Amino acid sequence: MDSNRTRPAWFGKAVVAGLLALLPFTAAGCAGDGPSGEDAAQPTTAVEDDAQLEYFGSDQFVGDEVVVSSVVTRVLGVKSLVLDGSEYGDESLLVLSPDGLGQVQEGDIVNVSGYVEQFVHANHAEEYGVFDEGVYDLYVDEEFLLADHIWEGALDSPDVLTPSS
Repeated sequence: MDSNRTRPAWFGKAVVAGLLALLPFTAAGCAGDGPSGEDAAQPTTAVEDDAQLEYFGSDQFVGDEVVVSSVVTRVLGVKSLVLDGSEYGDESLLVLSPDGLGQVQEGDIVNVSGYVEQFVHANHAEEYGVFDEGVYDLYVDEEFLLADHIWEGALDSPDVLTPSS
């Protein structure tokens, strides 16, 4: 991950991904617009904002680098936690961090940058200490976030430190 990447860079990538995902749904609705495709893209801004965050609702974004901001609903271990994933396409979002979680606690608002991956218990048990299959069964074959950086605060807050700060 390029730690000097700024929010506008990943945001632009996410908007493009969101637009591409919405293209089949918006093309038919925009057939009556002007002759250029530019007219069609303007009215979908609100939908784009919601759709771009559905990183964990399907395997469409597996392998993509994303940044999420949410409330920690459960700390599972020293390298694993669960976020409220409702804004990102799933009810709960498993996050695994090779560097550990630091001082993160339940109820904290955190930002996490990393890669969308598919959770296979056997592949992650040793490195991340996710040995209790009963706890992690819910996430098997689901998308999760393999974290590069975890930092506290909401993304839209002006005094939030980014991973490169």
